[in-house]
Parts: sequence; structure tokens; C-alpha cells
Amino acid sequence: MKFRTRGYAKSPLIDNIAKGDEKAFRLLFDMYYQQLFHHAFYYLSSKEQAEEAVSDVFFIIWKKRETLDKIENIESYLYTSVKNQALHYIRRANEPEKDSLELYHIEILSDGNDPERKLLDQERRELVQNAIDSLPNKCREVFRLAMSDKLKHKEIAKLLDISEKTVEAHVATAYKKIQNYVRKLI
Repeated sequence: MKFRTRGYAKSPLIDNIAKGDEKAFRLLFDMYYQQLFHHAFYYLSSKEQAEEAVSDVFFIIWKKRETLDKIENIESYLYTSVKNQALHYIRRANEPEKDSLELYHIEILSDGNDPERKLLDQERRELVQNAIDSLPNKCREVFRLAMSDKLKHKEIAKLLDISEKTVEAHVATAYKKIQNYVRKLI
């Protein structure tokens, strides 16, 4: 059965996706992924970021599939969404960089003015910072928002358009990976 998705006509494909049909969603993904990837790559000039931008858009579409019937032109919607996602990545990348240690306010209180102790404390801070830097992008972003920006899980979930459970999972994963990273190197 052929599905028509181009133009302004409602399509059975979109109706099926709105009803939770994974095969229909996969068909839509396969139909548009390559074109959308090139569209994102035009803005981002990075294969990885372009793939991530397109994947994020499809993830959001699947997550909000019940509202797809409100979209008049799915092709236009997809291209606009990918463009917006790419521009979001560009804005995020152009935010002023903070000193990486400053980002997380890592403080290890030292005992007195012992130079050897201060050196060990500095090494620990650098080790923890390297562990944080090694986290996957999304996990590191959630961890930064929770630890440095002191946002509540609910606020992070709303800001990143993810569930609170996902935020909790990212924070737990960050702690576990940081702990494992530090243990391996001590």
C-alpha cells in the first residue's frame, strides 16, 4: 500500500503514525532521513551533529505522535523542525565557554597550607573534571544543569523536553560513570 505524504493532503501514513503504528513511523523515517540529514548538515557542517539533529526531530515526532493530525504538511514540518534543531545546536555551541572547573564548582577542602596536600587536591579536581568531560553529551548537559545550575529535575525535564525519569537516569548514570572513571585512575 502506497502512502502519500507530500503536499497538504492528509495521509494514511500520518494517521497510522498518530495511532502508534511503528512500521508507518519507520517508513516516514526512511522516506525523509537522508534528505533531512543533508538539510541539517548544511547548517551544522558536522556529520554527527546533523545525525543527532534529525534523530532528535524524529524522536520528538514519535513522542508527540498523537498530535500529528494537526500538521497540514508533514514535509514542510520536518524540514522546519530540522532547521530549528540545527539552529538550536548552533546557538548552544556559540554560548560563551566557561572555565571547565568553574562549571561544576568542584571544591575539595584542604587541611591547612600543606603544598603537597594542595597539589593532591588539584589533581583530584582535574581527575573529576576529566570524568565529567568524558560523559556522553546529553548526560553531561543534564548533570551540568543539575549540579552547576542547581535546577530541579522537573525544571530540567521541562527545559530539555524529556521526562523526569530520564533526568534521574542521566544524573544516576553520570555519578556512576564519574565514580568508575575515578576508581580506574586512582
